[in-house]
Amino acid sequence: MLKDHLAEANELFRSGFNCSQAIVAVFSEEYGFPAETAIRMAYPFGRGMGGCGCTCGALTGAMMVIGMKYGAASQIGMKYGVAGQPEMKSGAAGQDETDNKKLAREKTRRLIEFFENEHGTTLCNDLTGLDQRKLNGPELMAMLPHFHSRCQKFLETVVTFLEEEL
Repeated sequence: MLKDHLAEANELFRSGFNCSQAIVAVFSEEYGFPAETAIRMAYPFGRGMGGCGCTCGALTGAMMVIGMKYGAASQIGMKYGVAGQPEMKSGAAGQDETDNKKLAREKTRRLIEFFENEHGTTLCNDLTGLDQRKLNGPELMAMLPHFHSRCQKFLETVVTFLEEEL
C-alpha cells in the first residue's frame, strides 16, 4: 500500500506541527533521515521562516525534501569523518554528486515555479492574508483554524510536486 503523504501531512499540521515540519516528516524516512531529526530541523521554517511571513514553510519543507534525496554529502564526510556511515545517504542512487547538485537546483527551481503558478506568490504573508510578525500567543492560537483551512492547499501543492518529481 502506498503512503498517503498528503493525508499524513495534513494530520501532522492539524495536530500542532508547522507546515514545514509536516512536509519533511512525511518524506524523511524514505530518504534515510529519522523523522524526529527532520521535524527538529524544519521547525524554524514555519509561518514563513521564523514567523516572519517570508517564504512559505510548506515550500521550504519541500526544498529540504529535495535536498534529502539529491543532497551531496561526500564533502561533509571528508571534513567531519563520517564518510561511509550507513545512516548518511549521499543523493539519489546511481547518480554522482555533480549530477545530484544539478538535479537539486533544477528541481528546486521547478518547485518554486510550480508553486508560484498555482498560488501567485511564495510569501506566507500574502498566501495567508496575515502579517505573521504580529501574531503571537493568544492571537496566534485564535488564528489556527484560519491556517488549517488556508494552508491545506499549499501542503497539497508541494506534496503533489514531490510525489510527481521525486
